[in-house]
Amino acid sequence: MSDLRFDPVSGQWTLIAPNRENRPVELLPVEKVSQRSVCPFCSGNESETPAALAIYDSAGRVLPASDCVAEDWTSRVVPNKYASFGPIDARTNGQSPDPLRRGPFTVSSLPGPQELVIPSPRHVSSLSELDDFETNVLWQASQDRIALMQSGGFARHAMLFMNCRSQAGASLAHVHIQLIGSPVVTNSLAGRVQRNRDCLQRENQTLIQSIIAWELAEGHRIISQSENFTVLCPFASRFAYQTWIVPNRSDVAFVDLDSAKRNELGQLCRTMTGQLEAQLNNPPYNMLLRMAPFDQAAEDHWYVEILPRTTRAAGFELGTDVWVNPMPPELAAKQLRCS
Repeated sequence: MSDLRFDPVSGQWTLIAPNRENRPVELLPVEKVSQRSVCPFCSGNESETPAALAIYDSAGRVLPASDCVAEDWTSRVVPNKYASFGPIDARTNGQSPDPLRRGPFTVSSLPGPQELVIPSPRHVSSLSELDDFETNVLWQASQDRIALMQSGGFARHAMLFMNCRSQAGASLAHVHIQLIGSPVVTNSLAGRVQRNRDCLQRENQTLIQSIIAWELAEGHRIISQSENFTVLCPFASRFAYQTWIVPNRSDVAFVDLDSAKRNELGQLCRTMTGQLEAQLNNPPYNMLLRMAPFDQAAEDHWYVEILPRTTRAAGFELGTDVWVNPMPPELAAKQLRCS
């Protein structure tokens, strides 16, 4: 049984998840990870995953989801076989179990939905390898599933992310999006929400709007801009070539994006991962969708973050939470503009 443990010293939550130990590569060093002979995400191997929660064709139509394999699927949504949180049915009569005290610590066994979005029946190892249809449907499926989590009442926040390649935490080479509905709002997330609220009150614009306006005036870290999105390497980048894809408007939540803007976002994410791979010789990377908790979405300015993993956190970073980045974002943006 998984449980959440709150550390009063650091102010951080830790999720103790024994089920994760069963993952094929969970406790192996990265250099010893080998690829499985049968990929459970490829077409023809659908029985290797739990039954699909949703299946999409190339036009984004939702096909009947059952134990039977739907032909010609483009994206499949399946439960995470090695979930960190407990299942939703761990609730009693629809109520969350009360947190417990264990000495100076707070412990909770709150459940949370966890899903995988498989973006292609082909064996693709990066977002950059998807075609136009697969890219569009991937983001449509992700939007649909977040909206469902938001309306379901089981989660307070949705974390959408992609781990690409084993050094970035991927246990399978076939690239996929993970979506976790978290039952808690961490101090880190709450702090981000509060800093945004303070900026709204002080400047009558979101914190991200303020940053984008300044970055555009500076110009040095902007990679590209369209009517709907701005792409940049942020001023205080923690990682070399860290990239943000930010919607220019702050008043449209991710779940409310129309298909044209959603497709543009997907294509930008695919383009940027391709440029980063060309610049850095196919690095491992993480892609994150940064959103506020569901009850703060109206005040939020969400964005997508891509983090190439070219360096590792060491003692200074772990001890202070101050990250050392050897690549100035001004130079990173210049190189990406030219790639």
